[in-house]
Amino acid sequence: MTEEAKVQASTQKKKVGNRKVADRKGTVYTLKAKIGQGGQGVVCATDMPGVLVKIQTEKVLEKRKSWLRHVRWLMQQDLDGLNIARPVEVITKPASQNGYVMELMDGLEPLTQSLEKAHLALAENEDTPLEGYNQTGGLKRRLLLLKELARTMANLHARGLAYGDLSPANIFISESTEHHQLWLIDCDNICVSERGGYGDYHTPGYGAPEIMREESGVNMSTDCWSFAVIALQLLAHCHPYNSGLVMEDAELDDGEMERAQEKSERGELPWIYDEGDDSNAWIPGNGLPWEVVTTQKLRKLFNRCFSVGRDCLSERPDMSTWADALDEASGSTLVCSNKTECGATFIYNTALECPFCETVQPERSHLCLHHYFYNEDALSGESPWISTPSVQLLNLDQKTDFHLAPLGTELYSESPIICSIILRGDGVFIVPAPDGYVELQRKRDGKAYVLDRLQRLKNESRAGEEYALHLRHKDEAGYSSHPVWKFVW
Repeated sequence: MTEEAKVQASTQKKKVGNRKVADRKGTVYTLKAKIGQGGQGVVCATDMPGVLVKIQTEKVLEKRKSWLRHVRWLMQQDLDGLNIARPVEVITKPASQNGYVMELMDGLEPLTQSLEKAHLALAENEDTPLEGYNQTGGLKRRLLLLKELARTMANLHARGLAYGDLSPANIFISESTEHHQLWLIDCDNICVSERGGYGDYHTPGYGAPEIMREESGVNMSTDCWSFAVIALQLLAHCHPYNSGLVMEDAELDDGEMERAQEKSERGELPWIYDEGDDSNAWIPGNGLPWEVVTTQKLRKLFNRCFSVGRDCLSERPDMSTWADALDEASGSTLVCSNKTECGATFIYNTALECPFCETVQPERSHLCLHHYFYNEDALSGESPWISTPSVQLLNLDQKTDFHLAPLGTELYSESPIICSIILRGDGVFIVPAPDGYVELQRKRDGKAYVLDRLQRLKNESRAGEEYALHLRHKDEAGYSSHPVWKFVW
């Protein structure tokens, strides 16, 4: 019997009970529940906490050897600091079995499982679908999860690598809706990003049109496409092409459905929110209206990706752009004050109306801060104030750190914390960081006070007066401009 025939016979042999495999160091793993499966193999939990094993299912010998070489190459790549469960060891026994070991923290579940729970909750609350949406974590958690995913992908791309097969099955998130941890697994499609890429493995519904048309392999642009599909699905529970009129009309005819599905995957349909073609317009009931769960900036990014970016790859928003927009959106959410019947998080609007329950929020249930830059070298006659569209919302009993870099940029979370602000029932508390130089300026008389310790503005003094919070770093002099947060108290 040839070696290839032996491999095929081994993979076809019926398995009884839990299988055992071993890595090259001799560590033995008992394979337990299957937690994921893709085109190249099966991911299994093991008897060791936080340890997963992927077993390759490819039967062609040359492809098996090529895959193993790629895994060994991947083990040598710099993935430090990324939330990616990378291969740490290669499975060597039994000899007929290709695979690798990866480590993943406990308390996570596949995004596919979370989406299924969300769809079920929406279906069970058909008359009040937004209630089901909130039961599965609400809007802010979804925005934070997507921000984590976008940052991970942006940092991977910055190293010249593409992920290759981004789909909900390869994304693991916190089981608890109170948390937003996110990790990527099954990363053996990671490759040096180029038009040809490494292979063309993809998950149906998430592959970019150029892959489906066999015009390209995986690369950074195909990653960006897959991310946008996942983002729309997680936020609005709809697909950019499959949740419109075309699929609805094709449902009664299997042949028509198959043709419509092929057109969708090849990028031959207008997207459901296409501004110039409503022939495949979104149908109410297929998920949630996107204006309820997205900001204007996010809607522009989705439109760029799925309209002109469908055929023009350079128009697709990159992962850093997505991360910045999601960061900004998550900071613009309010918590509905109607705690007993709603308690949802929603995007700030000037009417202060919760779209989930239509409750108008009390003015004192939150604090809205608007971001500016103050130009210290403004020309004569020129205003030193430079406004930005960024807004930061503080909800009651919420603490927020304010950094030196501009909000909504990758540098923001990495830059020094200058101060923290806490909104409570008895006032707003401003806490300077040890390295922060913080000035509180009152608009009425222009006076600015340096804050070197905790400062409270009492709730009783909340009379509609405008303040500006100037932020600088103690160790850096010679600013030409600095960030300022304006608010009314």
